Amino acid sequence: MSSPARLLITGTVVQLQSCELYAGHYSAVIEAHHICPKSWWVAAHKPVDTPMAELCGLCHNNVHAAIDGLIRKLDVSRLPPRAVRMARRALDIAAVSGLAPALTL
Repeated sequence: MSSPARLLITGTVVQLQSCELYAGHYSAVIEAHHICPKSWWVAAHKPVDTPMAELCGLCHNNVHAAIDGLIRKLDVSRLPPRAVRMARRALDIAAVSGLAPALTL
Protein backbone atom coordinates (compact mmCIF):
# COMPACT_ATOMS: atom_id res chain seq x y z
CA MET A 1 0.00 0.00 0.00
CA SER A 2 1.11 3.56 -0.40
CA SER A 3 0.94 6.74 1.59
CA PRO A 4 -1.80 9.26 0.85
CA ALA A 5 -1.43 11.21 -2.35
CA ARG A 6 -0.05 14.69 -1.92
CA LEU A 7 -1.21 17.77 -3.74
CA LEU A 8 1.18 20.70 -3.45
CA ILE A 9 -0.52 24.09 -3.53
CA THR A 10 1.22 27.45 -3.38
CA GLY A 11 -1.27 30.22 -2.80
CA THR A 12 -4.04 29.18 -5.17
CA VAL A 13 -1.84 27.37 -7.71
CA VAL A 14 -1.49 23.58 -7.91
CA GLN A 15 2.21 22.82 -8.34
CA LEU A 16 3.88 19.99 -10.23
CA GLN A 17 6.07 17.66 -8.17
CA SER A 18 9.09 15.63 -9.21
CA CYS A 19 8.63 11.89 -9.75
CA GLU A 20 11.61 9.98 -8.38
CA LEU A 21 11.92 7.57 -11.31
CA TYR A 22 13.02 10.09 -13.95
CA ALA A 23 14.65 13.50 -13.52
CA GLY A 24 12.51 16.16 -15.13
CA HIS A 25 9.36 14.02 -14.90
CA TYR A 26 6.67 15.92 -13.03
CA SER A 27 3.14 15.18 -11.91
CA ALA A 28 0.52 17.02 -9.90
CA VAL A 29 0.14 13.96 -7.66
CA ILE A 30 3.03 12.02 -6.10
CA GLU A 31 2.77 9.15 -3.62
CA ALA A 32 5.31 7.22 -1.55
CA HIS A 33 5.37 3.51 -2.46
CA HIS A 34 7.25 0.52 -1.06
CA ILE A 35 9.93 -0.59 -3.53
CA CYS A 36 9.48 -4.22 -2.44
CA PRO A 37 5.69 -4.66 -2.29
CA LYS A 38 4.20 -4.56 1.18
CA SER A 39 1.96 -7.53 0.31
CA TRP A 40 5.03 -9.79 0.04
CA TRP A 41 6.11 -8.87 3.57
CA VAL A 42 2.62 -9.38 4.94
CA ALA A 43 2.34 -12.80 3.24
CA ALA A 44 5.67 -13.81 4.85
CA HIS A 45 4.48 -12.56 8.28
CA LYS A 46 7.49 -10.24 8.44
CA PRO A 47 7.67 -6.56 9.34
CA VAL A 48 7.87 -4.35 6.26
CA ASP A 49 11.51 -3.42 5.72
CA THR A 50 11.91 -1.80 2.34
CA PRO A 51 12.93 1.58 0.98
CA MET A 52 10.24 3.90 -0.33
CA ALA A 53 10.04 5.70 -3.67
CA GLU A 54 8.13 8.90 -4.47
CA LEU A 55 6.34 8.10 -7.73
CA CYS A 56 3.57 9.41 -9.95
CA GLY A 57 0.76 7.01 -10.80
CA LEU A 58 2.08 6.19 -14.27
CA CYS A 59 5.56 5.25 -13.05
CA HIS A 60 4.08 3.29 -10.14
CA ASN A 61 1.92 1.28 -12.54
CA ASN A 62 4.87 0.71 -14.88
CA VAL A 63 6.94 -0.69 -11.99
CA HIS A 64 4.10 -3.07 -11.10
CA ALA A 65 3.84 -4.14 -14.75
CA ALA A 66 7.61 -4.78 -14.76
CA ILE A 67 7.45 -6.77 -11.50
CA ASP A 68 4.67 -8.97 -12.85
CA GLY A 69 6.38 -9.31 -16.23
CA LEU A 70 9.62 -10.44 -14.60
CA ILE A 71 7.80 -12.91 -12.32
CA ARG A 72 5.98 -14.34 -15.36
CA LYS A 73 9.25 -14.36 -17.37
CA LEU A 74 7.83 -12.05 -20.03
CA ASP A 75 9.76 -9.67 -22.28
CA VAL A 76 9.75 -6.32 -20.43
CA SER A 77 12.02 -4.52 -22.91
CA ARG A 78 9.28 -2.10 -24.00
CA LEU A 79 8.70 -0.86 -20.46
CA PRO A 80 10.62 2.18 -19.20
CA PRO A 81 14.14 1.01 -18.25
CA ARG A 82 14.09 2.62 -14.80
CA ALA A 83 10.76 0.94 -14.02
CA VAL A 84 12.36 -2.40 -14.91
CA ARG A 85 15.40 -1.60 -12.74
CA MET A 86 13.17 -0.76 -9.79
CA ALA A 87 11.24 -4.00 -10.35
CA ARG A 88 14.52 -5.96 -10.34
CA ARG A 89 15.46 -4.17 -7.12
CA ALA A 90 12.14 -5.28 -5.59
CA LEU A 91 12.89 -8.89 -6.55
CA ASP A 92 16.45 -8.61 -5.18
CA ILE A 93 15.13 -7.29 -1.85
CA ALA A 94 12.63 -10.15 -1.77
CA ALA A 95 15.36 -12.74 -2.39
CA VAL A 96 17.63 -11.35 0.33
CA SER A 97 14.70 -11.08 2.77
CA GLY A 98 13.30 -14.56 2.18
CA LEU A 99 10.07 -13.34 0.60
CA ALA A 100 8.04 -15.14 -2.06
CA PRO A 101 7.27 -12.68 -4.87
CA ALA A 102 3.70 -12.83 -6.09
CA LEU A 103 1.88 -11.02 -8.88
CA THR A 104 0.95 -7.46 -7.96
CA LEU A 105 -1.64 -6.64 -10.63
